[in-house]
Amino acid sequence: MKALRHFFLPALVAVLFLTGCDADSMAGDDTVDASLAVQGMFNGQPLATGTTYDHNGAAVTVAAARVYLSDIVLTTADGDEITLASDAVTVPAKNENDEDITHTVTDKVVLAKNDLGMSENHLGEIPVGDYTSISFRVGIVGQDNRVDPTQFPASHPMAKQTDFNNHWSWASGYIYLRLDGEVDTDNDGTVDTHWEAHIGRDSSSRMVTLDTDFTVSEMSNQIHIMVDYQHFIDAVDLTNPQEQITHGMDNPPMAAKVVGMLDGAFMLHGVHEGH
Repeated sequence: MKALRHFFLPALVAVLFLTGCDADSMAGDDTVDASLAVQGMFNGQPLATGTTYDHNGAAVTVAAARVYLSDIVLTTADGDEITLASDAVTVPAKNENDEDITHTVTDKVVLAKNDLGMSENHLGEIPVGDYTSISFRVGIVGQDNRVDPTQFPASHPMAKQTDFNNHWSWASGYIYLRLDGEVDTDNDGTVDTHWEAHIGRDSSSRMVTLDTDFTVSEMSNQIHIMVDYQHFIDAVDLTNPQEQITHGMDNPPMAAKVVGMLDGAFMLHGVHEGH
């Protein structure tokens, strides 16, 4: 069993929206400007494009490694729940009847583009103190997943990406997990065949809850998360032609194997002094 299987997952903190306690009760509490650093790994090693890794005995490389996180909730040591939010952005969208509407996105969404290295994300002011758990969604769901990505500011994580596509269509929504690479299929040590796992749609998203203690302070305001992308495809045989490409609905058996591993790929490295 890989070390990844032992990962816990605390993650993210951001702009403050409180559930379970009102704003007045928090008014006197100290806060700190926080960030989330998401570091990509592959089979326990730092992820870097062009590096050859072992995947269940086969040599593989990674060209794209990206994941969306949303619906982030922190639980304090006092039992209060803090739901993270971002500045509101209103964009064109489609409702469930495919009618044109406008929709305002307020959820704190993180897009970790780990093929580019460490992904650091500004989270805004959060209370200093002790926390006992964090929960979040791997993916984007609901009306937030039926928006026009071309209408977001370029700096927004839900904006249309220009290097690796992050969105399919109104109906299918965002690609919330994207992995692309090459695999050695003839066991000669040289990668020779393209593989990719692109996962999306509301039904494939998963919530993750981590009962993990951590502390945020003025000197420790960067939440450092690791995500091991190999874990997502741990049940997939990339040397098998039937398990080399999935976009969800075009290869449901392979997609199901990836979705089944979504909740075990993350760990909290620690809370550090931010930059």
